Amino acid sequence: MARRALRPLTLLALAMSGVLLDACSSPPIEQQLLTTFFRAARVRDNTALASIVAVGFDPRTEGSVQDFTIDSIGAQQRRTLQLQQLMDDEAKVRADQVEFTKQMRDFHNANVAAIDRATKAKQANQPIGGKDAEVFNAWMKFDGDSRERERAVSQARQKVTRERATAVSSLTAVGRDDVDVTGMDVDIITEPVTVTAQVQSPTGETAARKLVLTLQKASGKKGDQVLDGRWIIMSIEPAG
Repeated sequence: MARRALRPLTLLALAMSGVLLDACSSPPIEQQLLTTFFRAARVRDNTALASIVAVGFDPRTEGSVQDFTIDSIGAQQRRTLQLQQLMDDEAKVRADQVEFTKQMRDFHNANVAAIDRATKAKQANQPIGGKDAEVFNAWMKFDGDSRERERAVSQARQKVTRERATAVSSLTAVGRDDVDVTGMDVDIITEPVTVTAQVQSPTGETAARKLVLTLQKASGKKGDQVLDGRWIIMSIEPAG
């Protein structure tokens, strides 16, 4: 008896079931990322690691993960990139430093002779008296405040650098020029993943360890341009 031809709807149903099976069988992105990471960490493939992880996991000290299972994937947390705010803060700190430096220079120019006498007396372990002592103490305060302001400028600059790098590292495709996030609306998404890992110690013993890996990615929009960044492992900690 000849087989009856399959109807179009039957063919469509079979095709769709295959698509669903493929989708169900594909591992989640977290599984793929961690598999790539642990494999690269085992062989110290620094090129591969550079694009997916911001912290170290050296097999010579931490051991190497031979296998792992994902126990849970925590809820995602979102925050808005604070780049513009931090840039504004840095600009204000720099402006304050410029004004302070002008005041410090004016004070020095007005009291250069007294500062010079007091400095020489201090170097010779001689007492500093009268007006010179008052001027010298004020100059020393200027000097201390100047160092504090330099540190404040450095810290503000570092905050801007870290915040920009948070987005750029995720949004930039591997091997491409850095994405310019200036004027872009960017969300930073963080997700904790808890795993049970079979870790081989540097001396050869294998034991199960629970680890929490914090993943982070950026999602950006500028006009009609929408970018969805890749996940990057930001921290690896023992499960508490």
